Amino acid sequence: MRMLELDPFKTHGPYLAVLALLALPACGDDTGETGGEDATEGPASTGTDTTMGPGTTAVVDESGTSGESSGSSDTNDTETPACQVAPWSAPDWDVNAASSLALRAQLDMLTGDPTMRGAETGAVVVDDVSVLTDAWEAGDPSLASVANPGFDAIVQDVFEEFVEVIAAGDQDLMDGSLTMWMPGPDGGIWGDSDRGINEGGFEVRQLVDKGGYSGGINYAYAMSLTTGDVDAATIDAIAAIWGTNADLDGMGELTDGANYSYQMGFHGPMAEALAAAKSYAGDPACTAERDEALVSFFRLWEQSMLARLVFYGNRAAGKLLMAADQSGFADVLHDLGEGLGLVVGFYGLPDPGAGPLGGAGRIITDADIEAIADAFGLDLGDIGASSTGTFLESLPEYEAAVDEAEDLVMGVYGVDAATIQGWAMPTPG
Repeated sequence: MRMLELDPFKTHGPYLAVLALLALPACGDDTGETGGEDATEGPASTGTDTTMGPGTTAVVDESGTSGESSGSSDTNDTETPACQVAPWSAPDWDVNAASSLALRAQLDMLTGDPTMRGAETGAVVVDDVSVLTDAWEAGDPSLASVANPGFDAIVQDVFEEFVEVIAAGDQDLMDGSLTMWMPGPDGGIWGDSDRGINEGGFEVRQLVDKGGYSGGINYAYAMSLTTGDVDAATIDAIAAIWGTNADLDGMGELTDGANYSYQMGFHGPMAEALAAAKSYAGDPACTAERDEALVSFFRLWEQSMLARLVFYGNRAAGKLLMAADQSGFADVLHDLGEGLGLVVGFYGLPDPGAGPLGGAGRIITDADIEAIADAFGLDLGDIGASSTGTFLESLPEYEAAVDEAEDLVMGVYGVDAATIQGWAMPTPG
């Protein structure tokens, strides 16, 4: 039996500091959840933030742009520079963004109160996988039609697990002394917040919901839009599926990936990249600059999702340090499930065959994702066989898993320990 014990050589200072973030308004933490639960008004800002997000400089430099004009044309004192960036404007947003907004709404329908979240709280009945697959395949386009194929396989596993969790009903998944993980054969609905957690220790709904924000659905769909003609309408559609608003404004309503990007300090440079791409898309002489701006945007989107894993991994450690009842331990797995969902979405994501991201749709590899999953005991081939729940028995072992995952992220993106610390306690923007 592994006991929940504290390592006397650790101060736990970072995790205690992260606990201060728990006082902030919920951002994707299922408070009043409707599937679009992480829609939020951004913290005080001056509009589109022009400050680079934590740890993003190398990524933007690598792609050759920070969302500003590259000045590719020779100029003199009398000539107007080519490839200038105009202020963002989206007068045709509702038309251009229609499919993106419909996909976001369908993801809310599946994972929110109308279906999966509603089943967890007891408001609706989900007693068969067909209820979930119907929502997955509904719409034109449907979630199923745009999803990353690698993610689709995980979603099908999640659907099976979810129905079993709902059937198991309310359960205490730890023993009465709160020292042993005892989930039974199927897990169940755990804690005051009604977390549907399987026997492996995953709030499985989060793998669909948060994976959808990243490479599973939204990122995959946005990337597919770059393989054909890219014009102003295309940029609007990409911005909308990311989850930003028609004004591209960090002070406005944000949801899905854009909300997380904002919370991690990435929204400003990503908005700059989109504004640049949209300006360049209107000039055939600026195609290279447009493509560089798009690559920058997608690289930052990906990196912001992994940054969010770092945040949730650390916040879960703080919660584990302080957990004193069944609900407290359930909340630890909730945070970790959100963070890992954002990473798992990229698993199996194929590279586009054309366009600015052709042959290089992402930086993180499947091997990297497998290594992160292994660190946290997630079995990508059989989620029910995961061992993640046993981390609730030992804070030192969970801390070691967080350290391992952070080392992997540092290697993938070439960031340093200071950047990782910044992601653990981010400054929104």
